[in-house]
Amino acid sequence: MSEPASHPLDSRQLGFSTMIVVRDLERSERFYVTHFGFRTTEHLPALRRLERAGATLYLVTESPPTEDKPGVTLAPPSDPERPSVNLIFRVTDVRATHAALSELGLAFLAPPHQPAWGGWRCFAQDPDGYLIEIEQP
Repeated sequence: MSEPASHPLDSRQLGFSTMIVVRDLERSERFYVTHFGFRTTEHLPALRRLERAGATLYLVTESPPTEDKPGVTLAPPSDPERPSVNLIFRVTDVRATHAALSELGLAFLAPPHQPAWGGWRCFAQDPDGYLIEIEQP
């Protein structure tokens, strides 16, 4: 699927990254580097920038209101059983990825499952409770 020809943000102008707020930068950095192959490209006291082909993940400890986002504080999830973010990693073989990540110590919520609409998926959670979905379309 391609973007509409008339959209002002074409692929040369728009990249996409995700920022999540974590309680322990070092622990979360190790988690994403170990289990998902990210590498740390920026290391600041309250921020880590992690990258891998096609993905950038920012980890921060907190982001209080600022002049350009007044009244908005980013904070880690208050209840790991009710995360508001689902990070989705698309793979070509969920069962093989599940086995490999299990070998690395990643605990999954359940074995790989084939939903009624097709494909395969399985879920885990990161140290702060963010839901991680491994998806095979």
